[in-house]
This record gives sequence, structure tokens and C-alpha cells, in this order.
Amino acid sequence: MPAPTPAPDPYATADPAAPKSFIATWLFALFLGILGVDRFYLGKIGTALGKLFTLGGLGVWALVDLILVLAGAQRDKLGRPLEGYAKYRTMAWIVTGVVLVVSLVINGVNAANRAGDASSAAPQPAAAAPADREEGDEPEADAAPAPEPAKPSVQELSVVETAFGKDLDSDMWWYAVVLDNPNPDHVFPSAGITIEAVDANGVILDSGSEYTTILQGRTVVVGDFFSVGSGTIAKLDVRGPTSAAATSSPAAETGSFSVSDIATAQEYGWLDVTGKVTSTFDEDQELVTVAVIARDAAGTIVGSDFAFIDRLPAGGTAQFESSFWNVENLPEGVTFEAFASL
Repeated sequence: MPAPTPAPDPYATADPAAPKSFIATWLFALFLGILGVDRFYLGKIGTALGKLFTLGGLGVWALVDLILVLAGAQRDKLGRPLEGYAKYRTMAWIVTGVVLVVSLVINGVNAANRAGDASSAAPQPAAAAPADREEGDEPEADAAPAPEPAKPSVQELSVVETAFGKDLDSDMWWYAVVLDNPNPDHVFPSAGITIEAVDANGVILDSGSEYTTILQGRTVVVGDFFSVGSGTIAKLDVRGPTSAAATSSPAAETGSFSVSDIATAQEYGWLDVTGKVTSTFDEDQELVTVAVIARDAAGTIVGSDFAFIDRLPAGGTAQFESSFWNVENLPEGVTFEAFASL
């Protein structure tokens, strides 16, 4: 008599080799990102613990991981893409945008209420009484302020090139902006760059904001517009810091990034672009942004994407990987460039 087949264990774990779910990773990153739950789920235990103990890098790491998930750049421990990204990415972007807008509105209302309470409770300063002065005394002349030392001349940032295009499978548009800092001894720390999508009638259809430290030379900013709708972008307007925001930092002392070994590999309907970034900084740099642009045979920018490097050692090198979807929309003879920034 054959032995009976044992019943399946209802408490057995799922197949560890199964791809990780995009939906689960996105929800963990959106609501529990500061606790590192998304990285625990992906099997990245080391960085998950670091994210947990730093409360998501005080929110910055959690935000970067959320953007990685939404952009399709996040991978599981084995380096595989998340299952279901192509199907649910548009829905995830929309829901995330709604959640962020609602959070900003609530925080703004609370801040306004707190400011109103503080102003009503603050005591009014008493008027200063004039100092007693004997008859005939002349008031002393105010001391002339010391002249400020002359600041070295700082040139304004310039916009070298802009490009944009529409994703044929969605209502999203991509954009790329190439900036130049001509000042060899100045940088623009934590510079806010606003990119506005404008139609042929001058109507602003959507805008994007990027924050980066603009080092000497070229800096590339890339991103996506999500609310253009049925409109058509005719041009980009770019607004950034003026020369007054520059900080003295000689190029020989600041540090820089260089990119090498750019390569491509096509799989699963998309194109992976990899490369290496080398740092000359004296300290480790974390969350280094890598902007990747695609150019056609004529040199025109025809696509953009971005990636992040979690940690780039001082004087060391780290690899990045970016993914271009809809490979069939890229022209023949396309080449890729990458630019790293803080």
C-alpha cells in the first residue's frame, strides 16, 4: 500500500526566487519608507537597517527610494525588476501625487494656524524713550558703517540646452536641461531649479522642481511632467538661482565626478544603461544623482532617465544602472551620456 501524500504545509514561506511585487514595494515605500520596510521586503537587510535607524535618512532616503520605485529603477536583492511595474506604474504615480498634495495642504493649514496663535500671543514691544540730553548738547553723529569688502565677480548660470518628449504609452512627458556654471571658484549649493512646460500660446501646462548642488562646469537635470494632459509642450522655461546664491569654493578644493565605461544591454522590452562614476571628493558622498540622456545621430537629445548611487566612497568608484522603456521609440544610432551631481 503506497504511503499517503503529505498535506501541504499552510505555513510554508513563498518561493524565495519569485520576483518581488511592484505594488507591495511601492506601498511600503510610500507609507512605511522611513522605517525601511520596502528594503526589508526586497531582501536588502543591511541598507534596510540603516534606513530604519536613521528614520529614512531623516526623510531624504525614504523620498529617494520612493522615486526609485516609481521610476522603475528599484531592484530586489537579486537585481531583478519588480513584477507588475509596467501595468501599475501610472496608477502609482497618480496616487502618490494625490497623497503628497493632501499632505502638503494639511501641513500648510497646521503651520498657518500655529503662526496665527504665536502672533496673537506675542507681546508688543514698547516704544523706546528718548535719552535725556542737557540744553546745548549736540547729538552725536551716527557712526558710518564700515564698507563691505568687494566680492569677486560671479557670472550667472547659463542654460546650454533643453529637450522634452512624450511617452507614447502614457500622458507623461520627459525633460532634460543642460546647465553650465562658468565660475571656476564658485558653486551653487542646494540650488532650486524650476522647469516649466509651456505651450505655443504661452500657457504653463506643468512644472517640475529639482534641487541639486551645481558644481563647476556642466550639470544635467532630468525629470518628468505628469499633468500636461491633452496639451502639447512647445518649449521649456528654466528658472534657477542668481549669482548672489553662489558660494566660494575653488575647483581644486571642491571635488568633482567623472563618468566612464557607459554600456547598454537590452532585455525584457527595455534598455539598461550602465556606467561608472569616480569621485575626487575628500569625503564619501551619499545619494549621488546620475542623469542619463540619449542623443540621436545628429546630437539631439531624444530621451532621458536617472539613477542613484547610495554611497560613492571618497576618491572611489561606483556603478550605476538606468533603464529606458519603449526601446522601439529610440532612433537608430542612439548614444548615451551620463552626468553625476550631488
